[in-house]
Amino acid sequence: MSSFRQSQNEFLGKLPRACFELLHPHLATVEFNTGMVMVEAGTAFRRIWFPHCGVVSLVLGLDDDVAIDVGIVGRDGVIGITAVEADVARTAAIVRCPGTASAIDRDVFRHAWQQSEQLRAALTGWLWRQLGAAELNAACNAAHPIESRLCRRLLMLRDLAGSDLLPLTQQHLAQMLGVRRNSVSLAAIALRREGLLRYSRGSLQILDREGLLERACCCYTAREVAFRQQPVRPTAAPM
Repeated sequence: MSSFRQSQNEFLGKLPRACFELLHPHLATVEFNTGMVMVEAGTAFRRIWFPHCGVVSLVLGLDDDVAIDVGIVGRDGVIGITAVEADVARTAAIVRCPGTASAIDRDVFRHAWQQSEQLRAALTGWLWRQLGAAELNAACNAAHPIESRLCRRLLMLRDLAGSDLLPLTQQHLAQMLGVRRNSVSLAAIALRREGLLRYSRGSLQILDREGLLERACCCYTAREVAFRQQPVRPTAAPM
C-alpha cells in the first residue's frame, strides 16, 4: 500500500503495512484550531496525534514565566510520542496553524508499541531525527542573526502548513525564536519592505519564497536533508 493511500501523515504513511494495520482500526480523524492546547505540560497523556496538515509547537515553560518553543510538528511527525514511556507531558503542545490529525488513545498505542518491533524501530528513528533537529536548532540560535533565523522558521512553517498564509502573530514568532518581540518586529519590517512578506494583526503571508530562501541561514536546507535521512539505529545508549 502506498504511503499517500495509507495516511496523509508521513510517519504513518511510511510504516510497514502490517505495522500500520495494528493502529488503523483505532485511529480517529480530529480537527485542531489555532491556539488550541492539545496537551498541557505536567498533565497526563490521553492521546497521541499524527497530523495530516497544520503546525503544532512544543512549548517549554521556564522558571521566570517565559515559554519557548523547543520544536514544531506537522504532517512529518507525531505529537505525544513520549507517552509510550511516560505518563506526564514535559512540554505543552499548542496549535499554531489549524489542521487535522489521526488520533489514537494513549493506552491503545502503547499496547501496539509493545507488540511491534517494527513500530518501536520506526519511533526510534523518528526520535533520533528529532534530536538532530533540536541540536541543529540550538546551534542555529547561537550562531545566526535573527533575520536569517526568521526566514528559516517561516520556510519551515510554510512547508508543514502547506500554505503561504500563516495565522501567526509577532509574539508567536518571538516565542518560536526565543527572542524579544521587538527584535522580531524589526526583522519582519525589513522583510516586508523588500516585498518578501505581508502581515497584519494575527496573520502573515509569504509573498516571495525564493527571496526568503536566499536570506535564510544554511540550517534550513541542512534540516531538510538530515530529517529525510534514516539514521542508523543505535546499538547502545548514546553517551
